[in-house]
Amino acid sequence: MTDAQNQYEAMIARLAADPALTKLSEPGAGVLVWNPSADRLLWASRAAEGLRWAFADEAGNILPHMRAKERLKALAGGLAPREGARLERLRFDPARPWLPVQCACRLAEAGPGEPVLVTLILGPVPKGVEPPRPHIPAAVPESAEVRSEAPAEPSAPPPTPQGTIRFVWQADPQTRFTLVSPQLGEAVGPMAADIVGRSWDEVSRSVVEDPDGIVASLFARRETWSGRTILWTMDNSSGQVPVDWAGMPIFGEGRELVGFRGFGLLRMDSVREAARSLPTGQAGEEQAREPERSAPEASEGAQEAPVAEAPAEEEEGWFAHLRDRVAEALSNGKPEAEPQAEVAGEEAAPAVSQQPSLAQSSLSHAERNAFREIARALGARFEDDAPPAPSQKDEPAEAAVEAPAPSSAPPVPGDRLLDRLPIGILVHGEERILFANRFLLDLTGYEDAAQIVAAGGLERLFRGAPDILEQEEPEAPLALSKRDGETVAVDVRLSSAEWNGEAAQLMVVRKVPDADAGQRLRLVELDLQQRESRMHELESILDTATDGVIVLDETGRILSLNRSAEALFGYDQREVVGDAVTVLLSPESHIVALDYLEGLRSPGVASLLNDGREVLGRVRQGGTIPLFMTMGHVSEGPNRKFCAVLRDITAFKKAEGELVNAKRAAEEASAQKSDLLAKISHEIRTPLNAIIGFAEVMLEERFGPIGNERYKEYLKDVHASGAHVISLVNDLLDLAKVEAGRLELSFTSVNLNDLVSACFTLLQPQASRDRIVMRTSFATKLPPVVADERSVRQIVLNLVSNAIKFTDAGGQVIVSTAVTDRGEVAFRVRDTGIGMSETEVEAALEPFRQLATARKRGGTGLGLPLTKALVEANRGSLQISSQPNEGTLVEVIFPPTRVLAE
Repeated sequence: MTDAQNQYEAMIARLAADPALTKLSEPGAGVLVWNPSADRLLWASRAAEGLRWAFADEAGNILPHMRAKERLKALAGGLAPREGARLERLRFDPARPWLPVQCACRLAEAGPGEPVLVTLILGPVPKGVEPPRPHIPAAVPESAEVRSEAPAEPSAPPPTPQGTIRFVWQADPQTRFTLVSPQLGEAVGPMAADIVGRSWDEVSRSVVEDPDGIVASLFARRETWSGRTILWTMDNSSGQVPVDWAGMPIFGEGRELVGFRGFGLLRMDSVREAARSLPTGQAGEEQAREPERSAPEASEGAQEAPVAEAPAEEEEGWFAHLRDRVAEALSNGKPEAEPQAEVAGEEAAPAVSQQPSLAQSSLSHAERNAFREIARALGARFEDDAPPAPSQKDEPAEAAVEAPAPSSAPPVPGDRLLDRLPIGILVHGEERILFANRFLLDLTGYEDAAQIVAAGGLERLFRGAPDILEQEEPEAPLALSKRDGETVAVDVRLSSAEWNGEAAQLMVVRKVPDADAGQRLRLVELDLQQRESRMHELESILDTATDGVIVLDETGRILSLNRSAEALFGYDQREVVGDAVTVLLSPESHIVALDYLEGLRSPGVASLLNDGREVLGRVRQGGTIPLFMTMGHVSEGPNRKFCAVLRDITAFKKAEGELVNAKRAAEEASAQKSDLLAKISHEIRTPLNAIIGFAEVMLEERFGPIGNERYKEYLKDVHASGAHVISLVNDLLDLAKVEAGRLELSFTSVNLNDLVSACFTLLQPQASRDRIVMRTSFATKLPPVVADERSVRQIVLNLVSNAIKFTDAGGQVIVSTAVTDRGEVAFRVRDTGIGMSETEVEAALEPFRQLATARKRGGTGLGLPLTKALVEANRGSLQISSQPNEGTLVEVIFPPTRVLAE
C-alpha cells in the first residue's frame, strides 16, 4: 500500500468519528475522494474500485461522459460543508446513469494544505467496471474477502467475455441511438457496438439480425416490450450473440414521444455461427436446448426474470409502465441495514451481471420478498407467452426458491399487486388522486383514496403540494400529514406513469428510519414554519394594498380575494370562490374581461400586449363602479393561474368629466368670441368703406378744388388710416372665421411655383424702395399641392412682406420651394433681418402680441397668427427658426397626403 493510500485511509478513519459519517467505518462502504477541482479521482475504497475504472482513467482524470462532474465541481467549490455532511443525489450508477445515488458529501483535508472532497455512497455501491488485474495462477487461493466482492477470475483470460452481460441504451423519437453503455463494446467489439447516431433500421441492416422485423414494429407502435431475442454480430468473427432486447417509449408532459430507452442481455455462453439465425418465435426453445449454466448464472437469471424479462405483449400498458417505474424508484431509495450474514450467504454464488439483482439492490429484505411475489404473480398471469424456464436440474436451492411460481397461480389485478408492496404508492394526475395503495392508507390512517380527496387531497397530505410536484427530485425528507394531524418523515420519489390511458404521476413514499427522522423532521418543520410565516407576511401585504386582487384559474373562476377586493365589491371570499369572475362585473364588461383572459391564455402577441382594460364592477349593494383591470400570469404548468388587479377609478373619472366639461365650455366661449369678432368686424367695415370712399372723392377733387393744400394732406392721412383699419378688420374677420371653423376654403390643385412667383413680382417694388435684394430658388418639376389658392396666396404675401419689413437696407430675402426626402412640398422664406429669440417667436405667434421691434416698423400683431391659422386650415404646418441679428427662416410644409402625384 502506498503512502498516499495510507494517508487517505487515515483521513477516512478520522472522519468516521463524526456522527454524521459513522458509515465510513462499516465494511464494504463505498467512498470516493476527489481533488479540489473535482476533475481527478484521488482514491476509492475497495467496494468502490469498480466505479474508479468507470469514471476515471489510469491517472485518475475524470472521463468526459461522467454525468455527475458538474455537481461535484459545485460541491468541491464550497457547497459541501466542512463539518457534518450534505446529502446529495449524484448520478454514480454506470449501468443506469439516469438514476441518482444518494451520497453524503464532506470537505476535508488529507494532509496539511491538501483539501479534498469525500463522497460516501449511502446505499449499495453500484456495479462498475472490472479493473485490469495481473494474471493470477489457478493454484493461488483467494481470501474470503475477495470472493465476497468479485467473481473468481480464470487463470487465463478467455478470448471473449462469458456469462450474461447487461447493457443499457437510449434512442431519440426517430429510433436513432443516443447512448449505449460500454459493456456492449467490451462484449461484441468496438466496431459492432458503434451504433450511436444510427437508427434501428441502419443497425438491423448491418450488425443486428432482427428476425421477422419484430423489434422494428414495436418501435413503430411505441409499445413496451421485453425478452425479444435478436442476434448481434461480433467484430472480426462470423459468430452472433443472442441478445434479449427490452425497451419502452418515453413520453413528455403533453404525451408527445421524446424517445426510447431500455436494456439488453448478451448471452455470451450461446454464441453461434451466423448461419444459425434464430427466429424470434423459437427463442425459448433454443434457450432450453443450451448447455446447462453454472450456478452463478442460473441464480442471476432467476433474479432478473421477474423484474426485467417478464413478457409484456398481453400486459396492460399502464401497469407495465407502472411496474418498471416502481422498480426504478425502489432501487434508488435509501437502503436499510442488512445483516452481514446474508452477504456471506451469497458468497457461494456471486453475480455475473453488471446490473444488481433484487438480492443486491437497495431494497430491504421485506421489500424484496414482496416484489418477488408480485413478479411471480405476473409470471403466472402471462404464462402462455413466457419462454420455457431453463432446467434447474443442478441449480442450488436458493436459485430454485427465487424462480417464478408455478403457472397454476391465479392472476392478480394490478392494484392488488401494488397493495402488497411494503412502501407507499400514490398515483395522481393534475393534482387529483387516482390511486393509493394499502401501505400508504394505513400509514396515513385513511380508509381509501376517496377520504384523502375529501380531506383536501395532496394539499392535505403534503402541505405545499404544488411546489413538491414541480420538483423532479424533491428534497428528502418531506413531512407527510396523517389523518389525525400528526406528521411523519418520508422520502418521496416522483416519476411519470400512465393510468387507464391518461398521463399521471407516480409517487413512491418510503418512511424515513426513526433514527434519522427526529432531527430531519424538525428541520423540515422549521423550514415549513419559515415558509408559512413568509406566506402570511405576503398575504398581509396584499390585504393592506388599496387595489383589489383576485386569483383566477385558467377558466376564469375565482380562487381567492384579498381584503380590498372584498371591501370593493361587498362580498366575502367564501361567497364567490368557485364562481366565474363575471359575477363581479356588469353585463357590458363580461365580454371585455373574457377576451382579456383569452388573450393571456393564448401564446400569440395578445399575451404580450398587456395594457389593461377599463371595466364596470357590480357591487353587492347595487350599482356599478368604474374599474381599471390588469391581469397577469401567476403560475405556469398544466394548472395555470392568473391574477387580476382592480383599481377604483371613480375619482379619475370624475376629474376627467370635469376636464371635458371645462374644455367644452372653453370651446363654446371661444366660438362665441370668434362669432362676436366676426359680427363687429362686419359692422365696422361698412362705415370704414364709406370713410375711405369719401376721402378718395375729395382727394381727386371731383366736385371742385380744395382751397387749402393742408386739407389734402389731412385727407391722405384719413385715407391711409382707413385702409389700415380695414386691413385690421379683414385680418380679424379671417382669424375669427378660422377659429370658428367657418372659413370657406375651396381646395384645388395649386401650382406653388407659379403662385409664389406672382407674389414675388407683386412685392418686388416694395423691396426695391427699401433697397433689399430679393432672390428666388424654385424646385424643378415641383408637384402640385391640394390647397385653397386664395388663402395660400395670402400666406405667401404675409410671409414675404414680413421678411421685407424686418430686414434692413442692404439685406437679402430668399424665396424658395423644394421637395423633402419624405415626399413633402415646402415653401421657405429666408431673410437676413433682425431675427428673434425663441421667446419672441412664441410671442409673435399669439394674436395681438406685438414685439417692441415690430411696433417701430408698424404692423397689427395679427400677421403671423393669421398666417399660422391659414396654414393649418390647409392641413400644413408652419415652422420658424430664428436667431437675433442673424435672420429668420420660415417654412410652410404640405404633407405627402396633400401632394398630387405626377
